Amino acid sequence: MSEPCPLTESREGKAVIRHCDLKSYTNSRGFVDPAWAPVFYNPRMKCSRDLSTVILSAYVKLSARKEVSVIDVMSGTGVRGIRYALEVPGVSQVILNDVDPKAALLARENVALNGVTDVVKVFSKEAHEILASTKAEVVDLDPFGTPAPFIHPALRAVRHGGLLCATATDLPPLLGIYPSACIRKYFSKALEAEFSREQAVRVLLYFIAREAAKLGRVIRPFYSYYLDHHIRVCVIVEKKERSGFLEENLGIILYNPKTLERQLVVLSQASEICGGRLAGGGWVVGGPVWIGELWASEASQEISREYMARQAELNLCRKGLSVATKIDQERDKPPLYYTTEKVASTYKLAEERSARQLVDQLALKGYPSSLTHFDEKGFRTTANVADILEAWQAR
Repeated sequence: MSEPCPLTESREGKAVIRHCDLKSYTNSRGFVDPAWAPVFYNPRMKCSRDLSTVILSAYVKLSARKEVSVIDVMSGTGVRGIRYALEVPGVSQVILNDVDPKAALLARENVALNGVTDVVKVFSKEAHEILASTKAEVVDLDPFGTPAPFIHPALRAVRHGGLLCATATDLPPLLGIYPSACIRKYFSKALEAEFSREQAVRVLLYFIAREAAKLGRVIRPFYSYYLDHHIRVCVIVEKKERSGFLEENLGIILYNPKTLERQLVVLSQASEICGGRLAGGGWVVGGPVWIGELWASEASQEISREYMARQAELNLCRKGLSVATKIDQERDKPPLYYTTEKVASTYKLAEERSARQLVDQLALKGYPSSLTHFDEKGFRTTANVADILEAWQAR
């Protein structure tokens, strides 16, 4: 079979990957969308793949597993799964799958090129078919758009205590720009707010937790992040039922765009709290969402350390280190971050403070605070809005 497209090679981490030369698909304005190539490869997602290899390494280490198997359900060129085989100690088997025969052909070439034919096998099946016929410790979903249709079969394919990672690139619904689409896909109403990127992660985690409950499973968030117009969550899946699990971890968002007050409310208290707040006017409700933690503390610490240790040797992207570092700082801070831009515009402040300066000022006043990886102008704090405004004026 002939090559599916004009090919070029790129190095990522320890892997050398053959992929379609995107220059061949540039339009008259000099723009190219990776989706235009016969086999999908997005070089802009390298940073996310850098993070993914470190996340999987942390999972293997912290779970104390000697070996893990991985299913890369929509593998394209095979770059992510091949990097797992090359860069993550303990990965004993990787299954690459893509429904497109052209992608499977190129993935096989890349497997041979990188010398991992003993570890990596390639299939060309529908996603639901490969998930129904295979079990693994790690299942990786990286579809074009929403992962929602694949969550249920992926949960069935993950072994007890295993890791499910899912990427979502359909951000407009999750950010509240198209709330009806979010309801249709995720059964959650998203708000358009300054903290919408965090909300997107919480909506996806809620959806996964709900689907898991149908199967008598529970999830524990391991690591989540926003990066370059996509979100990615990794959760540990346990095959057990626990009384009160959904009641404790699912809830709603209460938000007042006029005052910037916000709160996560557990479902069991939603009626009582919402009644009082909504009667006062100005408040809006979003959700349901996941209201529990977004990151496991040990995972956050290990990923930050490991990313720094690997960065120079594997040429990992700098932005990934910034994401990992900020997550380790924000993981124990209050949910639903603020942004300096929104505070300044809402309260008609003459000057916008830098988030770094404001965080330092709040910390001096005794309020635990941090930057957030979700937004360059974002910050988390235990301070209320009045205290934030007071710190804003301090010099």
